[in-house]
Amino acid sequence: MPQVSVITPCYAAERTLPATLACVLGQRTARALEVIVVDDGSPDGSLEVARAWAARDERVRVIGKANGGEASALNVGWREARGDYVAIVEADVEPSPDWLEICLGVLEREPDAWGAGGYLETPREDPWIARLAGYEVEHKLATAPRDARHLTSANVVYRRAAFDLAGPFDERLVNASLDSVFNARLVRAGKRLVHEPRARARHHYKTTLLGFLRRHWAYARYRVHNDALDLYPADRALAAHVALAALGAMALALTPLFWLLPPPFAALVLAGPALLALAALLQVPRAVRFALERRDPAALLLPPVLVVRNAVGAVGYGVGAVRKALGGI
Repeated sequence: MPQVSVITPCYAAERTLPATLACVLGQRTARALEVIVVDDGSPDGSLEVARAWAARDERVRVIGKANGGEASALNVGWREARGDYVAIVEADVEPSPDWLEICLGVLEREPDAWGAGGYLETPREDPWIARLAGYEVEHKLATAPRDARHLTSANVVYRRAAFDLAGPFDERLVNASLDSVFNARLVRAGKRLVHEPRARARHHYKTTLLGFLRRHWAYARYRVHNDALDLYPADRALAAHVALAALGAMALALTPLFWLLPPPFAALVLAGPALLALAALLQVPRAVRFALERRDPAALLLPPVLVVRNAVGAVGYGVGAVRKALGGI
């Protein structure tokens, strides 16, 4: 029987899955390991890639299913898992060789800890938009306290009992907030989650601007179902940034109606460019810091990208809030 089950939910990950599996199977551990790849109806060759790995290594099991979202893939995976510990490593993540043992060490030394997750590093060879997304996540994780509210499903290890207590993942959440809602159930039950920055993993983010915006639309759309909006200390200023970008974007959208608007709304239209400029300006210090620390001039594109992202997120959050008020998801 395996001591550790690693679930890798997979969708359209033909390009990144081989490196993920190589890193998972290459963990420096003497523990019995099984890797369960759950292909969520991938439109590319992900399922064939996974099956080829399973043919070469008996520790790999592959389950193919119709597309239903990451939550549904994880539910299939943990129900099949046989280990005392269940890890989740997404199909675009490359854990370092000691990642698993560091996370398991936390859980073995601290019996009140039910989950341990690590730090995500940004691959420098990825496209510019993927690097910007990664730098922002690194900033969030750098501010995370050891006793965490949230552990990302990109790289995390739980006790098997955590799934019996907090599962299943809410499949209505599709591809966002599913991990934060799951974690919140554990925290409400008095179980600790530990962020361990020594456990490192490389994470490949969306490679196009449209993919980046779609992902953050989903984050915002389902964020209303989180117990707390500030999953990390760095999130505490996010609401103000989103509100500012949303006001500026709304002002631009109202410009064609300027002469028909009552004075307060007309004033908002006039203030629109200034609001958007301020929203971008507030992001400049962080962009400069990222550019200097990472020696990556692409980080200077962060202010306009985040203004657009935050405006999109505001609309997504509004849609989610309305649907929740109406009793939906």
